[in-house]
Amino acid sequence: MKTNITTRDIQLLELEALIELKKLCDDNGLKFYLRGGSVMGAVKYKGFVPWDDDVDIAVPRKDFEKLIELSQTDWSRKFEIISYHYQEDAGCYFPRVFLKKQFIKEYGVPENNRHGVSVIDILPLDGAPDSNFKQKIYFAHVYFLRIMGSLTTKNLTGHKLHRRILLRFLYLFGIDKKYSQTDIYEKLDRLYSSHSIEDSKFIGTITGSLYTKEIFPKEVWGDGELLDFETEKFLVPTQFDSYLKKLYGDDYLTSEPSDKAKNWKKHIKEVE
Repeated sequence: MKTNITTRDIQLLELEALIELKKLCDDNGLKFYLRGGSVMGAVKYKGFVPWDDDVDIAVPRKDFEKLIELSQTDWSRKFEIISYHYQEDAGCYFPRVFLKKQFIKEYGVPENNRHGVSVIDILPLDGAPDSNFKQKIYFAHVYFLRIMGSLTTKNLTGHKLHRRILLRFLYLFGIDKKYSQTDIYEKLDRLYSSHSIEDSKFIGTITGSLYTKEIFPKEVWGDGELLDFETEKFLVPTQFDSYLKKLYGDDYLTSEPSDKAKNWKKHIKEVE
């Protein structure tokens, strides 16, 4: 068992999982883009952001649904995909790639989830309404259902103060007892998939942490651009500069967060 695990050790484990997932997708004609901080890493560092310890990908809805089906095949010796579609206690709307439990001790990686060690988040890439008015209604509907999804987790950790207050208020009225977590996730799934990529001018990963900021004109994503990421090449949004400026600011190439912010962003706090 390895001791003194570093962020770099976590990154290499995630890269291994990412390469295996890419092979699964390539073998089945499926497509995915790097998302969020992983795009920043590809553009700015040709790999992981040095202090980042997670990988996010965005999968167009049709491929996303096929990938969920394939997740139940024996696609990897070391990794597995956990999704609420097949595991009722998944605890998250979007699927995640996990290191199988029998390998956790071998790698010596601290668990970061009740299912073990989560290494990749898999988010659907969906369409959104075209008009500003319809988008506002859509965003409000998404926000409400995401709040309801948080309510069913029974865990307020990591939520901002205003959300914690709202969740406690809803608990008082027993709203969490009226719907199961799966009920809420199915409602989210229907809402997200109600606007196809093909028929939409705007698309994005609204289920992501940056919420409405993750919706872009379709041409920003485009067909994707292959960029170096560690030892491999992966797709990023075609207009990756516009993508990163909206998410992280115009100075994303030159600015860096404080040491406190770097540590806050980590998903596994016990590593160096």
